[in-house]
Amino acid sequence: MKGLKGALFITLIGQLLCVGCKENALTPMSYGHAYEAIVVGDKDSMIYQLLSEPMVGLPQSEPTFDVTMVSKANFKADSRLVRNVVIVEIDKQKHKAVNVSSRRNVYAAPQLILTIDAPSKEALHNFLISNGKKLRNYLVKEELHRTQVHLAKHRNVEAEAKIRKLFGIDIQVPVELQASKEGKNFLWLSNNATSGVSNLCLYTINEGDFRQQRDSVMQRNILGERNNMYVQTSAIVSTSINKEVSTTIRGLWEMKNDAMGGPFVAYMRKHKPLLQRHILVAEAFVYAPESKKRNKLRALEAALYTWKE
Repeated sequence: MKGLKGALFITLIGQLLCVGCKENALTPMSYGHAYEAIVVGDKDSMIYQLLSEPMVGLPQSEPTFDVTMVSKANFKADSRLVRNVVIVEIDKQKHKAVNVSSRRNVYAAPQLILTIDAPSKEALHNFLISNGKKLRNYLVKEELHRTQVHLAKHRNVEAEAKIRKLFGIDIQVPVELQASKEGKNFLWLSNNATSGVSNLCLYTINEGDFRQQRDSVMQRNILGERNNMYVQTSAIVSTSINKEVSTTIRGLWEMKNDAMGGPFVAYMRKHKPLLQRHILVAEAFVYAPESKKRNKLRALEAALYTWKE
């Protein structure tokens, strides 16, 4: 068991999770969809509210996790086989401070169980004010990692070779993205589906206004049914800079002069000297007006983070 406490908690919770954990061959498969969690003993619904916060960057509100709550007495049988479990215990006799610990593959695999111990609900409330976002992101990164494990076995190696040739980097591409279009310093990959369209783009920009340059790239390369239809940025929702190494931008796109749109995630880095001061962008975007978009976008986002130079 790993104790995540104080400064150690803050350090570990922000890191990507380990690639693999030992699993017993007899351990049953966990069940549930990605971004589902069960919360045990959360009498004041604090963890429920934390995990149910809307995911940033979607056109319609969707929770970060779909949460089911159960009492400790009912945490048995099938409920123990859920892929993400958070157990809350508030007891002032047993706990002097808030402590978070993690276990893997206890009842099923793959599975993550987080246990949060606290002396009082006030102590837990104050802890979540400072560390709640890190706790939620810890679970998100676990799901992204699971997607990457699956992706490593179901890849479009031809598309990956094309990316390597055009841009000099490695990114694992989901096998369903079979359609492609090339342009100048531009590559578009898509599943070309009749519903639930998933897309990956790679393109270069210069330092400067991202939105303006993105719109210029999209107007040249991703057109609609008529010439006056093209993809453009509807809104920039959030920008996250990771130690000046990479930047992640979440936003909404729309088709100019047409009723199409959806969410996108753009992940970018300053590229190798081959492109001098250019910035390489790997972007995921989806079009799924008939369904929810969180899991579709997250699955593509996981692919972006396989980027290696």
